[in-house]
Amino acid sequence: MAGKEGKRVERKGGFSGLTSVHCDGAIVIPDEVRSQLGLKPHDHLLFQLKGEHIIASKVNDESKEYYVRAGE
Repeated sequence: MAGKEGKRVERKGGFSGLTSVHCDGAIVIPDEVRSQLGLKPHDHLLFQLKGEHIIASKVNDESKEYYVRAGE
């Protein structure tokens, strides 16, 4: 899927982006999403599964330790 990372998909009511899962499990977060969330290298994301959906939320530095401990 080279060259299509972060491809924008028009959807009514918000942003949708198409990306792929690499063999090591890494994903590319589309530029527009990173920009809107203010994501920078080494920021943390919280992943939640809701049925077949993944919800990724930016975790601020003050909350990061809470989520690390909760996952132990």
